[in-house]
Formats: sequence, C-alpha cells, structure tokens
Amino acid sequence: MSRVVIDPGVIRHNFRALDNMFTRRGIHWTAVTKVVCGHKPTLKLLIELGLRSFADSRLENLKTIRNLYPEAETMYIRPSSPKFAPSIVKWADISMNTELKTIKALSDAAQEQDKKHGVIIMIELGELREGIMPERLIDFYRQVFELEGIEVVGIGTNLACMYGVLPTYDKLMQLALYKRLVELTFNTKLRWCSGGSSVTIPNILTKQLPREINHFRVGEALFLGSDLVNGGYLKGLKPDAFKLAASIVELKEKPTGPVGKRGENAFGEDEEVPASGEWGHGGERKMRAVLNIGRLDVPFEHLIPFDEDVELVGGASDLVVADISESGEKYKLGDEVCFRLDYAALLALMHSRYIDKEISHR
Repeated sequence: MSRVVIDPGVIRHNFRALDNMFTRRGIHWTAVTKVVCGHKPTLKLLIELGLRSFADSRLENLKTIRNLYPEAETMYIRPSSPKFAPSIVKWADISMNTELKTIKALSDAAQEQDKKHGVIIMIELGELREGIMPERLIDFYRQVFELEGIEVVGIGTNLACMYGVLPTYDKLMQLALYKRLVELTFNTKLRWCSGGSSVTIPNILTKQLPREINHFRVGEALFLGSDLVNGGYLKGLKPDAFKLAASIVELKEKPTGPVGKRGENAFGEDEEVPASGEWGHGGERKMRAVLNIGRLDVPFEHLIPFDEDVELVGGASDLVVADISESGEKYKLGDEVCFRLDYAALLALMHSRYIDKEISHR
C-alpha cells in the first residue's frame, strides 16, 4: 500500500517559526488543520508543541480535537445551514458566518446548551466566496450583536482561495476600515480582524500588513512552508513535512505511445499522447514503472517526484505510470518512488482511508 510519511521535525520547525512571527507582532493565530483530516498523531504533535487554537471545515475533525484536548479553542470555518447549529455550538467555540438565519439558529442552540458562541462575520472583498456585501455590514451587525448567546468576536474575509484575489495592502486596509466603522458606529471593540492566512504572510515580511489585521488562519504555510504569492517557500519555513511513497508494481520496457485505435479514456478524456508506439523491434521503447497509486487516491498531476529524472506520463483509477528511463537510480520491482506534495495532493491523500499514514522516527 502507498503511504504518506510525516516528518515531525519539519512540522515542529514551522510551528515554532510561525508562532514566533505572530507572537512578536501581537497577532493571534489559528492553525487550520483540515488538511490532516483528523489524523490523531499529527494533532497530538501540534498539541504537544503548544498549539491552542484549531480551525477545521469538518465537525468530525473538531470533535477529534476536542476529545484529544478539551481546552482547545476550536473554530468552524465553513458556513453552515441552520439545521447544523446544535452540532456547531457543541464542537466549535467560534464559527464564520454570513447568513442571519443561521446565526439566529446558533443563538438558539447556544442558549439551549448554556453557552456563549463566538461569531466572525465574513465580508466579501472580491474573491466571490462566502461573505456579506460590505454595504450591508452595519445593518447586519446591528441585528447580530443583539442576539442572546452570541458574541461577535470579529470580522474577516477570505482571499486567494477560489479566484486567487491577492491580499494586497489596499484590500486588507478595506477590511481594517470596516472594523473601525463597526467600532465607531456601535461604540464597541472587536477582538479580531481576521484577514490573515498563509497567502498573507508575505505581507508581514514586506511590512504591508495594516496593524488592524490581528488574526491569521494558517494551514498551508504550517504544513508545506509554501509561499503562495511568490512561489517556492517562505523564508524561515521548511517544505516536505509530508511525502508520498508509492511502490513499483510493474517495471518493463514499453513503447512510447499507445498502440491501436483510440477513443476516450475511462474518465471521458481524449488525452494528448505521443505518436503511437510499435510492438516490433524498430520502435522506440522506454522503461516504465507502474506505481500503486491512482486517481482514486490523488490528482497525480500534483505529485512532484523527488527524483527529477522521473516523469509521470499517465494514470488510471488505481495506477500511475512513470517514465524512469532518464533516472540514474537503479529502480527494482518493489522499490518506492517518493513524491513532494502540494496542497491539493496532500488534502486528497490524507482524506483517503486507503492510504497509510505514518510518523517518521528517523
């Protein structure tokens, strides 16, 4: 079986670097742990490191976190329908919201459970995901802050998730001004202006972060070290906390292109491929390794071989084919080929119950 190998040393390094960066600037940060999909050994590592604030988009994962560490601050980051309000209040201290009807349901659930539930009002700033339109903020806040059992802990926004709208200084300054507007209008003080995420960390490094932005929700930088603005990795962070090891289950020389009349593949795609190969001795052949990983497990286009001379040339539900002809490694049947993971690949692999996950103890 293929496996994801987790390096606790890299996670430990990145956690400490991020915690130092935020703490020195008076910024509260919450680790978005949805990419680890409730993997208990990874969550226990974060708890041991001192993480106290966890965010997830799956209530089942928040339940796991709460059972591991009852004192954790838990945040539900996916907007929900009103019918799930009792479960949200049970497992999350804070949730992100944009619908008044849902917040009223959270209010009812909080009173029934004798709790105070925190709410972050999400504002639309151009990414066209969840968020109320800015011109509705004052009226929306007026209706929400009067609800029993509800505490508006702040306002926030999501950027660079769906359309890649970057958190420029001007964008973040808009959010900061909305915070000021609410505070002046209602003579109140909002605890958080939640405009930070992994993609916003370069704003800190370039001193382009408005001082009002005092809450970050960080996942990818913690687990992958990615610089989502400039590419590569953020200064001071390490990559490769997670890697995929896939086994070679077939190793043979084969033609460079498919042989025979072609139609769509099993996924309804008409793939562009090299010219048809030949079965005879005259056609070019290359060494192909078939790996025990497939589209059912991961979008293989997001796998990056550590061996730069390995090229992934295709895949099906349960198998991926790699051209290893140019590699200097002497691969054998049963050997593993290791891959660096981006966010999409890591999320799929950790979500799959068919992939083993193991903590490296090297």
